[in-house]
Amino acid sequence: MATVQENTHSGLFGQRLGRHLEMVSQSILQVSKGDRLSLAVTRLTCMRQDRERTVLIEPEAAFSATYKLKDVEEHEFWLNGRMRYARGFAAGTVSAADLSEDPRSRIRGPFDGVQFYMRKEALDDLAYERGASPISTLRALPDASDPILGSMCAFLLSAPPEMAQTNQLFVDQMALSLLTYFAEGYGGMHVPPIPPNGSLAAWQERRAKEILHSRLAARLTIADVARECNLTPSYFAKAFRRTTGMSPHQYLTHIRLEEAKDLLLSSTLPLADIALICGFGDQSYFTRVFTRSVGASPGAWRRSMLR
Repeated sequence: MATVQENTHSGLFGQRLGRHLEMVSQSILQVSKGDRLSLAVTRLTCMRQDRERTVLIEPEAAFSATYKLKDVEEHEFWLNGRMRYARGFAAGTVSAADLSEDPRSRIRGPFDGVQFYMRKEALDDLAYERGASPISTLRALPDASDPILGSMCAFLLSAPPEMAQTNQLFVDQMALSLLTYFAEGYGGMHVPPIPPNGSLAAWQERRAKEILHSRLAARLTIADVARECNLTPSYFAKAFRRTTGMSPHQYLTHIRLEEAKDLLLSSTLPLADIALICGFGDQSYFTRVFTRSVGASPGAWRRSMLR
């Protein structure tokens, strides 16, 4: 997946993170709320056997969590001048650091992992929306594997670049899921589950669907739709899934495909034009999504239906 926005923000992620750790960095995702970065995801790789201890960085109100895609031979780690550990890590485990506490690292052996950079204010906003206390720290058990986060990493690394560029609801949903997962699983945030009746009211469901149908090709965020329903984004996302059986971005993809089918049968428009009208961005991405859903390419499906 490509970045939603190239690294114009300051912070220890992306290329800056790669330079800091002497590794190759690949920006996977950057999500902003307004003009403030909330979350950034970076893949880090390096085949070198040894590196120097990292230097002092400017303290910032953010957390860093790293999922290991492969075993780590040895990681020496300091916080505020004190060594916290010197040990190896197995693939599938997670380490976390508070970037306001002068974290320093020295990693020996090849490395392959995914770093999640989270602004504290983004986690605090999430906690406030859910009626929970602010997140003071992220705690990771060094020998505990995290298959759920591993699945999220695999999805992010395999998702087509166009998905992040054409489906803002998907981006919002992914960022919300990741921030909530870290806040609950590593930050200790206790969020009471949505009660059995925690679905959208009839008018909220109707309004949400009206907005999604009327703005197929627009850059639409979960916050935009949630605001129209007088709900917080996190509550809206869960309530929408409970009500419809689909997440907002899945529902948007579904209605885009239905609109595309109507245009394929009722018009002679080229596939490229249909892709733009229905919000897919370009013909190649439209073809991939359509084929995965229907089992045939748009052109082949149109010919078979018009025989």
